[in-house]
Amino acid sequence: MSIIQDIKIGGSFEKALAKAEAEGIPVLYSAVQKVSRVNPLSFYTKGFSLYNGERFFWKDKENNTQIAGLGSSYMLRNDSEDNRYDSIENEWKRLIGNAVIESEREIAGTGPLLFGGFSFDPTVPRSKEWSDFSHGIFQLPTFMLTVTEEGSYLTTNILCTSQDDETLLDIIDKKQRELLGQPEERDSALTLLKAVEIAPEEWKASLEGVVSQLKAGEMDKVVLARKMLMAFKDKPSSDEVIHNLLNEQRDSFIFSLEVANSCFLGASPERLVKKEDAEILSTCLAGSIARSTDPEEDRRLGESLLGDEKNRHEHHLVVEMIKDVLDQHCSEVQIPDEPVLMKVRDIQHLYTPVKGKAGNGTSILKFVSQLHPTPALGGVPRDKAMETIKEAENMDRGLYAAPMGWMDAYGNGEFVVSIRSGLIHKDEAFLFSGCGVVADSTAESEYRETQIKFKPMFRALGGNTDGL
Repeated sequence: MSIIQDIKIGGSFEKALAKAEAEGIPVLYSAVQKVSRVNPLSFYTKGFSLYNGERFFWKDKENNTQIAGLGSSYMLRNDSEDNRYDSIENEWKRLIGNAVIESEREIAGTGPLLFGGFSFDPTVPRSKEWSDFSHGIFQLPTFMLTVTEEGSYLTTNILCTSQDDETLLDIIDKKQRELLGQPEERDSALTLLKAVEIAPEEWKASLEGVVSQLKAGEMDKVVLARKMLMAFKDKPSSDEVIHNLLNEQRDSFIFSLEVANSCFLGASPERLVKKEDAEILSTCLAGSIARSTDPEEDRRLGESLLGDEKNRHEHHLVVEMIKDVLDQHCSEVQIPDEPVLMKVRDIQHLYTPVKGKAGNGTSILKFVSQLHPTPALGGVPRDKAMETIKEAENMDRGLYAAPMGWMDAYGNGEFVVSIRSGLIHKDEAFLFSGCGVVADSTAESEYRETQIKFKPMFRALGGNTDGL
């Protein structure tokens, strides 16, 4: 049983109510309380009965920060093709600019926080499996547990109106203590009925057509993705899938966003951008090869990747693009001379970190809007590659390969590139996988690469990866 060590909620609640009544608009009240150590997944699971369809989960790659959100005090949505980043940011600034925040200090990842993401390409017609999502969608949770190296913190967010009164605190307090109690035991729902790769031969033919364009010099690189359908007896439980990902992909970012009847979740190795105060960190992750259970063979594969001209060229394109973006907004941009290997369970990548110091007032969404899509997920040149992807894939990527993450009221945040991911929609799951295509790519080798990249989500959803 968790114990709230330092109860803060209530002290400024009257102030928020009075402000809402005086100004005639909803006012956000946010209170941060320190609690004893709580397992974030247990907290997430505990919220199923009250908040199924309104939950999110986050774990960073370094295992330093975990965040679980329950309920939705406010949802920001935008379906614009042109100004979705600015629209979300402006609405967020308006909300927190009028907020009453009760916290001893500004701890990153606590207090008012938005979690969500953007679709890969808002110009692509939306498919039915993505009907619960928008091209920009962010949740302000009612209750949020943040676990860092410093401790565990419970944030409560209440959007106060002139019709509310102090009796609301009694309801909130009761829900808090229920959510911090013992986790619920829930039955497994991962009864897989079938798994089907969607039109693999047509995808290979499309890839060969793109290679012809690349050889003709129309582009330097295009990233093509495809999908797989998994059908289940019942709707899969995101709780169990997250549990499996935490066990199997410990060195990756783990994320989950439930919206109504759907849940988008995954285990991405790729950070898009992190902002902590003025410090900016982005990563270049492009070029990949399989892992081996034999240490010597695994080492040989890694060395082969480091020396491979095709993969090094792919990687260089990403490094140059990210450098250009950070140069516009940062001082002291630092980039290593050579990439190193990043190894996760099923695959190893070429990896280069890029660091900088952001100028005053530069928000994390400014970086997100300019970095997405990097050449690792779109291509070079960007506009031509995006048009080619739309024609060749004939598929709505939705939130796959797009920015997913969080930002707090203090200017901190972190977004990943949401690869190694899948969408649970009712009793089906759609898995996504992509590969970088250049002039000397072959359809069969790229197809095999996408099979490897399906594995993390396929296995987490109860599939047997021996056939992949």
